[in-house]
Amino acid sequence: MTTYTNNISLTGLRVLNTRPAEQGRLLSNAITHAGGIALACPALAIAPTKPDWFNLLPSLDSVKQAIFTSANAVTYAFNIFKHNNLLWPLHIQVTAVGKSTARQLAQYGITVTNVPTQADSEHLLALPSLQHVKQELILLFKGEGGRLLIPSVLAARGAELIELCVYQRIKPQINHEQLQAWWHNKAVDIILFTSYEAMQNIFTMFGESAHSWLRNLPCLVISQRLADAASSLGMQKIIRCSPETILDTLDQFNKGFTHE
Repeated sequence: MTTYTNNISLTGLRVLNTRPAEQGRLLSNAITHAGGIALACPALAIAPTKPDWFNLLPSLDSVKQAIFTSANAVTYAFNIFKHNNLLWPLHIQVTAVGKSTARQLAQYGITVTNVPTQADSEHLLALPSLQHVKQELILLFKGEGGRLLIPSVLAARGAELIELCVYQRIKPQINHEQLQAWWHNKAVDIILFTSYEAMQNIFTMFGESAHSWLRNLPCLVISQRLADAASSLGMQKIIRCSPETILDTLDQFNKGFTHE
């Protein structure tokens, strides 16, 4: 999602990183590398689902397209493929929801045919390859729950869609003492949210007495949908960026921020 950039300075900036532990580690390292203080606070944990979904796979010879909605979807799908000695055929057109998902597919030697300019469902569904899909057999690799836009739109366009839920989002273990310390010491300058579930969980994790403090903290979100969600939860200072510009946006924020 992010890469190190020598020109970025986050000196003294305390960022509450709510991404799942594995995905958040690279970002926390980048924040620290730029002089910031990364406060790792995973508001979601990611775990594989039971591998029963593998039994839903049709013959891959008949599949026209496959869509991967996240890097996690790639990892957990191909772990099961490897366990079952399944080889991915070359003829399937592969669509990744964003650049990080495409990079993860490349790690497994998969050629990605399509990546939208913005990593969200709306831009994915606007891809030319997904406009005329009547009677096309399409595999959708995703997590449990989440938005229904992709399956509903593709079904309306006449696609034969098979949804494969390869991972699940669960609540992480909580260090209540650490959360209370961050709150009481006002030790956070900005919160990073990359999912609505994480946003909801943060409010639950910190508890109602901390809600006013949370709502008045600046928050950084990676889509308009998340900006709207943050507003609905009462967040007062919402900054929007793309997944690829998180560090640059934090840099701009830090340049205008007065550290206490």
